[in-house]
Formats: sequence, structure tokens, C-alpha cells
Amino acid sequence: MSGLSAKEAFSKLPQKLHNFFIKYPPRPFAEYKTGPSTTNDPLKNPFFPNKNLETGKWYNSLYSRRRSADLFKLAKKFGIQDLLPQTPRKFHEEKYNNKVWMQGMIKPAGRTNPAEIEEKLKKREEAIKNMDKIIVKARPGFKKLLKKRAEKQPTWF
Repeated sequence: MSGLSAKEAFSKLPQKLHNFFIKYPPRPFAEYKTGPSTTNDPLKNPFFPNKNLETGKWYNSLYSRRRSADLFKLAKKFGIQDLLPQTPRKFHEEKYNNKVWMQGMIKPAGRTNPAEIEEKLKKREEAIKNMDKIIVKARPGFKKLLKKRAEKQPTWF
């Protein structure tokens, strides 16, 4: 048989992946958290921020989003991306499986039905005509102000 042993295959990985898997063994051996955790948690995920419970301070993730993306892409080349801890971002297939394609073609921006526009303008005109009644419903004290305005005649014309 010409199969490689696990140690030989591991030693042939790129240095970045090799170093990462030394610090954080693959998932089957250690199940990492799927989100933020505490700083003293032995199963904390290196791709998520962690909180110190004593001080209440949040610490950034040990691997930035860019570095986690690089690690994921490298692992994908070798087909071992499933061994990495969960990352906060979605990559490749996961990202495109739920994407709404051609959204601009289905609902182009700035295009509305002319009938809807006319209906909207009619509602707006009605609301402007009845604005005083609407305000009086919301604020009963506004009635006094309306009476004062009606009594007071402008003197400038």
C-alpha cells in the first residue's frame, strides 16, 4: 500500500497549518466552542473574542478574520477544512448556498409601479389636509393652539 501515515501527512502540510494544528488540535480530539467564551476556558475558539469574567473585559480573537480566512483557504486546498474550529465568517460554498442571486434583476432599485405611486400621493395629500385633526388626536392640548391661530389675524399684508 502506498498510503501515508497520519504523521507523514501532517508533516507535509504548509507551515501555517502545521503550526495551527500543533496549538489547536483538530476537532475530533477537542471540540471547540462555536462562539465567544471566557478567557480561562480550555475549549475556547481561537477565531472568536473571549471575555475575562473577573474584569469584564473582552479580548480580541487570537486569529484575525484575515488570518482565519487564510487558514481556511489553505485547509480547503488540502481538504481538511472540517478539522478547523468554527469561524465567524462563512466561506466558499456556505457563502453562496444561501445567497439571493440576481436580486437587482428581480427587484431593481428605484422602480415602482405607477399605480402605487399615485395611491401613495393621494394618501399623503389626505394626511396633509387632515393634519390638524391627527395632531389633536395625539395631543389634546393642541386644540388651544389652533384656536389661538384662528383668532389671531396676520397683520403683515
